[in-house]
Amino acid sequence: MVFVPFIFFTLLTGYWWKKHQGLDVCVYMSAMYAITSLLCVLCVTQDMLDEGGILFDRYDIELSFIPTVLYCAFLFLGMLPFSMVYKNDVKTIYTPNPVIVSGVSWFLIAIAFLNFYLVADSTIEILSGDLSTIRGNHYDGIESPAMVKAESMPFILRFLYYFNISTLLALPLFFYYICFEKKPWWFNTLLMFASLSMPLAGIQSADRTEMVFYGIMFISCIIFFHRFMSQKAKRVMRWAMLPVAIGMVTYVTAVTVSRFGKNDTGATGNIVQYAGQNYLNFCFFWEKAHFDQVTAEREMPLTYHYAFHIDNDDYRRSVRSGKQGFFMSVFASYIGDIMLDLSPIGMIIWCLLFFVITMVVIKRPHREELSVGEYIAFFALSVIPLFGIFYYRYMAFPYTFMMAIVALMYITDKYKIEL
Repeated sequence: MVFVPFIFFTLLTGYWWKKHQGLDVCVYMSAMYAITSLLCVLCVTQDMLDEGGILFDRYDIELSFIPTVLYCAFLFLGMLPFSMVYKNDVKTIYTPNPVIVSGVSWFLIAIAFLNFYLVADSTIEILSGDLSTIRGNHYDGIESPAMVKAESMPFILRFLYYFNISTLLALPLFFYYICFEKKPWWFNTLLMFASLSMPLAGIQSADRTEMVFYGIMFISCIIFFHRFMSQKAKRVMRWAMLPVAIGMVTYVTAVTVSRFGKNDTGATGNIVQYAGQNYLNFCFFWEKAHFDQVTAEREMPLTYHYAFHIDNDDYRRSVRSGKQGFFMSVFASYIGDIMLDLSPIGMIIWCLLFFVITMVVIKRPHREELSVGEYIAFFALSVIPLFGIFYYRYMAFPYTFMMAIVALMYITDKYKIEL
């Protein structure tokens, strides 16, 4: 069974590559799962189980038919709507309401400066320190210097800092402006700066996730917008982003080596285990998890935060892990997280709902034009299957604020509400 996801997603990647006549967002999605499925095969065949987050050990591995079919089928269902958008068919991206798009852009830039104020003092010190110790302090609940600084700010600024997660939207807005709107170079530079806000914040806890996430979504934007970029824009971006890319790769490598270089499998083996465990842990959840208690703090984070005062944090996950009898903070793909929270039936309902919502946004195949609001919604929804090779991304309540911005842009474009 371990070969089935690799074969399935490899064939799917080849089919979509041929149908879309090259690399497209849906091809990128299926290729990500083909790669992680290949790494899963390596984990099993090279006896790399029972460490690095993989819950199965070599003696109790159970990869049965039903979870394998569910894994392939519902990941495919999540990617299917994105295969309706052909980048070669899209002629333009427009907005009936440039005031709102510009206003959102400036808001995200302002939030990025707030974040920079919080992290500027400590970033260099952290990068020059012991990254393993810093990460350990984070797991032990010790607040980072930036969080200590944030707690001293007035309430309104602390609340606005919840929108730092929303700076992810600065990335597609940056590409939109350089491809379809003539804005001064300094404005585009500020948007790019805003898009890097979360990776900068992640350094505070020696976190790799934000860097990897940024890279995944940056490549997605490049795939979609590359054909609309002028030669000058491509050249400038190539040279401007090269040091950023080198810095991110160096940082991720340094964190990985500091944390796992002395393990039996080494840093390289840890990367293989991290990226290749999603199918294995999905099957483990299917075989071992208790589904008698449904809890949706990851699917309804804002409701649980304000109504029930429950957050998806380290303490909550440790409590749930104790009840399950295994450590649940592992990578099981986004549908694995949903299944663990909502039961298999709840996962099926959630996946069908996600499919319907995405189809409503995309509307029809072979679109020749998209509004900015539609593309922002397309981008925000694509986060789920793209980063879903690891886990369900929108599991913290500040993401609800980001989705409110997405909804604002989508609705004002859809109904041509002008300001």
